[in-house]
Formats: sequence, C-alpha cells, structure tokens
Amino acid sequence: MNLETPLEIFSDHFSTINQRWNLALDQCGLDSAVIYAGEQAMYFHDDQGAPFKTNPNLLQWLPQDQIPEHSCLVVRPGEKPTLLFFRPIDFWHAPTPVPENHGQHLDVELFEDSASLFVRCAELLAGKPKYAFVGKAQEELLTKLKNCAVNPVDLIHNLYFQRGSKTPYELETMQCASNIGVLGHLAAAKAFHEGATEFEIHLSYLKATRHNEVGLPYSNIIAQNQHASLLHYQHQDRSAAKYLNSLLIDAGGTFNGYASDITRTHVGKNCYSAEARDEFAGLVASMDAHQLKLTRAVTKGSHYLNLHKLMHRQLADLLVKHNLLTCSAEEAFDQGLTEPFCPHGLGHLLGIQVHDVGGHQKNPKGEQAPPPASYSTLRLTRPLDINMVLTIEPGLYFIPSLLEPLKKAKAAVNWQKISALMPFGGIRIEDNVCVTQTSSRNLTRDAFALAANA
Repeated sequence: MNLETPLEIFSDHFSTINQRWNLALDQCGLDSAVIYAGEQAMYFHDDQGAPFKTNPNLLQWLPQDQIPEHSCLVVRPGEKPTLLFFRPIDFWHAPTPVPENHGQHLDVELFEDSASLFVRCAELLAGKPKYAFVGKAQEELLTKLKNCAVNPVDLIHNLYFQRGSKTPYELETMQCASNIGVLGHLAAAKAFHEGATEFEIHLSYLKATRHNEVGLPYSNIIAQNQHASLLHYQHQDRSAAKYLNSLLIDAGGTFNGYASDITRTHVGKNCYSAEARDEFAGLVASMDAHQLKLTRAVTKGSHYLNLHKLMHRQLADLLVKHNLLTCSAEEAFDQGLTEPFCPHGLGHLLGIQVHDVGGHQKNPKGEQAPPPASYSTLRLTRPLDINMVLTIEPGLYFIPSLLEPLKKAKAAVNWQKISALMPFGGIRIEDNVCVTQTSSRNLTRDAFALAANA
C-alpha cells in the first residue's frame, strides 16, 4: 500500500492553508497570528497525564501526526510562516522528528526550553498592532504577548467554515487513513469469526493497522452481542461469550493527523438461534443497501437535514419490510416510530478531527443553523459543497430503554421479533464520503476494493 503523498500536492495544500489564514486575518482586522500546539494535561495530583494531542489548527500545516507541546507557528501575511519547534534535551523520552524538506514553505527554529521559545515568539510579533492567539491559553506565553486577541470568535468561525472543503492533499491523506482502517476491519472480522473476544479483536485491529492506542483517531468500539446496542460502548470483554451472535466494530485509522471513521456489523456463526441469525443477517444486508442508497444521495448542494430525513424514511420501509413494525412505512415515519431504533444523527464532517468543526455554520461569519428539536443530535446542518468529507452511518438498534415507551404506547411493533433480535444488539454501517461536482466518492468502499485486489 502506498502511503506516500507527492510533495507537489502538499505544496499546493500548504499554499491553500496559508492563503486561507491570510484572508481570514485580513477580513477580521488582524495582521498576524500565533498558533499554539498546546501542552500535555496532567492527571490530578499525578506526574503523568493524558496523551498529548496537537492543536489541529497547527497540525494541518505539516504532513505528520504530531507537533510537540509548546511549539508555535507564527503566521504573518506577506512573510514566510515561522515554526518555533520545541525539542528539549531529554533522556526520558524520544524527541519528535523535526519537519524535513519544508524550507520552501516555512522557517523552522529549534528550542530546548519553552521559556526561550516564548520569548522568540514575542519577538517575531513585536511591532504588530493586532494579532491573534489560536489554541488553548498558555499563561506564561500570553504574558509575553501584547495586543493579543485570544481565540477571536470571528477568526475561528472563518477558519472553521473553510475547513469543511478539503484540499487534494487532505483527500489523498484521508484515503490513506481509510486504507489503514480497512486493514484493521478485515483483521477484526477474521478474528471474530475465529471466536475471539472483544479484547482480542481489538489487538488484531491494532496489529493490522500498526497503530498503538495513542495513534487511533478515537477509541475503538468493539461490541459483541447486546453491547452493540450501546452507541459508544467503551469496554472490551476479556472473556468469551457463550454465543457469538454479532459484532459491531466502529474504528478508524490515522495518517498524517487525518482520520477515517468506519463501522461494520458482522453476523456470528455461533448464534443462540439459527432462525434469529437468518433474520438478523437479512437485516444487515438490507441495512447495507439502505446505507448505499444514502451515500449515492450525497451531492453538491444537497441539505444534510434532508438526507437525515431520508434515512428515517428508508428505515421505516426497512422495518415494515422485515415485519418489525406492523403499520405502513408512511405511518411509521409520521409517528416517529423509527427514531427509537436510530437515535443518533446520520453522520458528521470528517477531517483532521473525527467530528470536524463548522458543521452547524451557515457561513464564514459564524451564523448558526442549529438542528431542529426533533433531530437534536445532528452534527451537520449546512448544505453540502464540493470536497466536503462526511460520514454516512445509519443504524438500527434494539435498545430496551428507548423501545419500552413504544410498548407502553401500544405502538405497532412486532414484539416477538424484537425480542428474538435483542441478543444481537444492533447494526451500524458507516462510510466516509467525499462530495464531488456530480455525485460522491466513497473513500471507505474504495479502500475495501483496494484491499480485495491487493
């Protein structure tokens, strides 16, 4: 698998990011900006902390997974950006590699202590009447900066709105992340069918993707049987279940800081009931067709809220077809009977953050388009445009706490079938889709096709 990105694609990407920042600064009445990488957060009364993650606003400037804490990028329109790279002399930890071959893009200065780096940052911004600090506030650095606007809202809105449109480099990088994630999914499916526990499946995923825990874009969701009804199930059982009815795995890959977000549902061979297994397998096949219809509906100018409604209309058809609901599909949709079966939104923007920013913005000024009360969990409400990447992830779950009110209301539900399917937990199928000029490009399905032909 080729995981190398041509330098000319990155050069164009860097130019685009630089232009976006320069334009945003100008429109917001600012002359410069310092983007702070951040610093590691320590646990309470402890000398250890959570794994450090670089401020994504800085990470998008460079083709690597991490920039060390305390580093800063100084952006001054009309001048080459300067990266102040924190590289202490340390015998406890290996240093983060210094960016190579980027002299044409930015100047890199190395610092062994953060105090000197912060002084240099202030020197580079001396004489600038008004500039922005973007990142988590750092008291020592901010005391050295004058005329500094910390995370000005108008600038943040402008930058986050533009991040919705991915550059060719970002799209290529996200395809690499999808390719990596698919290798993990194939290994996980194999392990499941061989009788592995949730924890063993997780280890198989890590080995195939060559990620460690820190390298994952988010914590793997590896849910067997009823655990699949918990949308963000967080545990990994070390013991084997008596029956392996199903596996829902929601896991992604990372490449150069960009993420993939992929979900698949598998039917077990050792199910508690052969009849229920066949019924659930039919549901999984129907859900896959349902999901593919939704991905094909992703087009430039389409409204995500309408796609979300389409998901529920199609889900109503599916539930009636499989005799889980005993009314008409139109009645099921109008009465909201599909919502307890799928309580989450259709998906979200994807990029250098798994839940990428700007999903509710109508424009660069930051005007918001909040989701309607009936679909309050929607993370994306803006119209779709070319080169946006988003997830399409319809679900069908058997969640007792959400289905119980339907029973009390004597809704048109086939409770005998629901009871038989409860031990399978639920189904989710998720692809990463890029909006193109005429239709869409499915990064996830392309990755599976590539793996099949390897």
